[in-house]
Amino acid sequence: MAESRVEKIGSIFSRITGLLKSGSMKPNDRPIWYDVYAAFPPKFDPHFDRPPVDAVQREIIYAEDFIRARFFKEFKNPGVFNLFSSRGMPASER
Repeated sequence: MAESRVEKIGSIFSRITGLLKSGSMKPNDRPIWYDVYAAFPPKFDPHFDRPPVDAVQREIIYAEDFIRARFFKEFKNPGVFNLFSSRGMPASER
């Protein structure tokens, strides 16, 4: 069993459940996530051959993105700034 780690045979949850039922694993040695998974199982069983969900991904644009774009348009890439150095000013303070 130790060399068979392919997800096709069974989920990790079903394997741990089998080990607990057979007595190969003590209840005190079960993983932390086991009780949470048992209490709140996923809506769809995680399986290796399940087709991916075709969900439309929205573009997330924050107000800071416009400010950052304008900064890089004006100053290009300012490079690395040494914060320990007392000489020079960062491009954002010029």
